[in-house]
This record gives sequence, C-alpha cells and structure tokens, in this order.
Amino acid sequence: MAFIDDPEFVIAHIRHSCVITDDTGMCEQVIMNEEFENEKAIKHRRRVVGKYSVDRDSLDFPSYPQSFDIAVSPDLSQRNSKSQGKGDHNRRERNREVRCTTVSWKEGQNSVLSGEDLLNVFTKREYSKYEGEAYQGTCVTKKLKIFLTMLPEEERAIPMIVTVLGTACVQDLIGLIMYKYTNEGLEPQLKNDVKSFCLQIAEDDGEVDTDFPALDNKEAITKFGFTCLALVQKDASPAKPTPPKPSSGIIVTVHEPQHGFSRVKVDSMKAEMKQVFEKMVKKRGLRRTANEYVLEKHSEFGVPISLESSLESMGTMEFCLVRFGRKRVTDVDKEGDAKQFDFYANYQYRSYRVSMLQKLRTVTEIQLGVSHEKIEIDPVLQPKSAKKFWGKQKFTSVEMENVVGCDLMEEKSNGKAIFRIVYFSQNAHDFKHYDFETESDDAGEIVKKVNHIIKSNMSGKRSEYLSSKEKKLEKRKSLR
Repeated sequence: MAFIDDPEFVIAHIRHSCVITDDTGMCEQVIMNEEFENEKAIKHRRRVVGKYSVDRDSLDFPSYPQSFDIAVSPDLSQRNSKSQGKGDHNRRERNREVRCTTVSWKEGQNSVLSGEDLLNVFTKREYSKYEGEAYQGTCVTKKLKIFLTMLPEEERAIPMIVTVLGTACVQDLIGLIMYKYTNEGLEPQLKNDVKSFCLQIAEDDGEVDTDFPALDNKEAITKFGFTCLALVQKDASPAKPTPPKPSSGIIVTVHEPQHGFSRVKVDSMKAEMKQVFEKMVKKRGLRRTANEYVLEKHSEFGVPISLESSLESMGTMEFCLVRFGRKRVTDVDKEGDAKQFDFYANYQYRSYRVSMLQKLRTVTEIQLGVSHEKIEIDPVLQPKSAKKFWGKQKFTSVEMENVVGCDLMEEKSNGKAIFRIVYFSQNAHDFKHYDFETESDDAGEIVKKVNHIIKSNMSGKRSEYLSSKEKKLEKRKSLR
C-alpha cells in the first residue's frame, strides 16, 4: 500500500478491510473526514494543471463505494458497549423526568389557618375512644338517653342511646355525642367546637329542665346519677310559643258533678252538640271513657240530649256532663253529705305544710299557700348545715293564670302521696312543674282545689298544655 498514490483507492481499501475490526465506529468517521480533505485537494489540482493536461483524476475510474455486505450499524456497537447502553439508559431517564412536572409548594398568605382553627379540624373523631358499648361487663360504663334539641320537633322525642366509659368527663361525652350524630348523618350539621354545646337535665319525655344549670364540663360523668340528658347549644335561645290568635265564637258552659264546670267555645249557634261534647271530653281528658258519658241540660235532670241536634235548638247555654246510671248531686244532697268537697271554699286562701321534692337538693319543708290569685311557696326555717351545703330555698310565687295543671302522681303505702303542679314559666317560655309530698288527704284536697280554680278560668295556656300533652301521648303510642 506504500506504492499506491491514489487516495480514493486507499480509502476504499481501508473501509473494506479494516472497518469490521473497529467496534466503536470512530474509524469510519475519520475516513469520511479524510475523504472530504482529499476532494478539496483534487479540485485545487484541476485548477493548476490546466485545460489541456491529462488528469488521471478525470479518467473514468470506477468508484469505490462502501461495501453493502459489511454495514456499520450503531446497534452493533451498542450491543457490545456497556458504556453506550448505560448512556442510553440515562438518556431515557432524563426524558422521563422531563415529562414529569415538578411544582414547588408555596403556602398562600390569604389561606393560612389560625392555631384555633387547626385545633377544631376533625376534633370529633378523637372522642370516639370513649365509646363504651364494647366494654360493657369488663370496665365501668354508663348508659344514657340523650335528647337532641337541634333536631326537628317530630324527632326530638326519640332519644339517642349512648354508652360511655366511666373515665370520661362531661366534655368527652359531648364530643362522643357529636361524633355519633355526625357519623349517623343527622341534620342539621353541628359545629366543630365542643365548647358550643352543654348537657342539661331532661325528663323522660325529652323536656329540658331549664331551672337547673348545665352540667360542668370538667366533672366526671359517673358523678351524676341522671339517665336522661339533653344536648343543648349554648347560644340557642328557646323559641317563644306563639300566643293563640283571638277568634270570635260562642261560649258554652258545661258542668261536671263533683268537678266544677268548664267553658268551651264553638263557632256559631248552628254547631252540633256533638262538637260541644267532643271538646268537653278532650278538655277533661276523658277520651278512653267517653262512651260512658252523656250531655244533659242543666235545668233538666236525667234527660240526655241528642248529639246531632244544634245548639240553637237547645234553648240554653248551660249543660251537664254525667255518666250513665249516676245521678247529679243536688243542693239537698250536698248539705246532707258532710264530707262533700265545698267548691266555694276553693277561692279562699289556705296554706298546707308539705315537702318539696327536687333533683339536686334534699327534701325541703315548705308552706304551700293556695288562693284564686296565686300559689305561694314559702320555705320553712332550715338548719344551718343544710343552708351551707345545699343553699337556702327561696320564696317563690306563681300566678294562677300561669298554672295549667295539678295531678296526683303517686300514693305510697305509708299514707303519703306525691302531687305535681304544672305552670308556664315566663323566663323559659315553657311549661315547668313542682313536685310535692304530703298526707294523702291533704294531697287530694290540694289537687281538687287547684284544678277547680284552673278549670273555672278560660286560659289559652291551659289549652296549649293539654294539646301538647295529647301530642306526647300519641307519639309514645306510635313508638310502641
């Protein structure tokens, strides 16, 4: 090859002979660059030699192309080169990283939550650990009926049964109630702040007793012996009952033997006596035994009247409600019976020595005064020890127009009885009650005296109380 001066031949020979021994492929790149330099030298030589000289480069020599049998492929070098494969892997990783979008986190200044707001997020779930239903029999638990005052009126009478661990305090119980409320999907939604609610004492029918303060959130729940409580929102003001709208009508007086008289209102003189009878039965609470009663004219004894006849055809506005087979007590019978209750004595003031029963206090001896104007509760002098521990019972009076009921609750075997006086509280805008205990004879006399005064006065609160009481009875029957 040293005697060959043709660069094109030398390049073609090198390409055909030596390229297969070069794994990197760099030899071919060098040869291609050399071929470009030789081509420039040939053109320069043509310009120098001239037009008539014979240039061996101009002869028609066959060209020496790259051999088609031996092809230099990049795949061959990549298969044999570990560094090239590693480079391709790195290149693919870089391409994959380019496709991934990286977003840098920047905390917005306008959406920053305060420390108090962060504490209120998901706080109700923490109180689920005080659920004691699975620990009954293994540790101290307490089962309670919780009435939810934020529910609609038709759902408030149905309590939520909650079993809480004995180690929980009142605030833990409130959080557990809120957790169960939210978990059951009840509406409306509650606030996240546990301190916005409190627990108050409630009756068996769900009525909240606002005369007593709410339970202390820091006290242990086992300290209190109540089984019925109500969850109340602190900033929620009790709804004031709407006063009944005055309506024009006709008042009918209905007497009942040994129970005084009542007044009922009908729309017009064309109303049937059946309407008067039904209103009287509802007012007296005699629905169960209504078929045992009949209406008579007050001036005609023993002559039942037809309930289908109109009030206009009766010719009177005073009637009497009596039972079958019973005679009305005449004035002669009243004078002969010394034990007969004197209705006229109801309007005279009289005081009784009774015991006042309260949930958070001991039994208090009081002087109960009853008159046609008001009921007075005057505490008897108590020992100093009772004053310090329980607090002194203050003097209280209730106007008779706010008293809506007086019922005998229980008669004991020791000769005593418990009776209840129900009244409308102007402060709470709801019906409240006082429970008293005394001798059975005195209790019966007080109940008759108070009921006679109540029924002799037309009061809108009395009818409202009877209608609410009837609704509660219907709800209990439907739940059974």
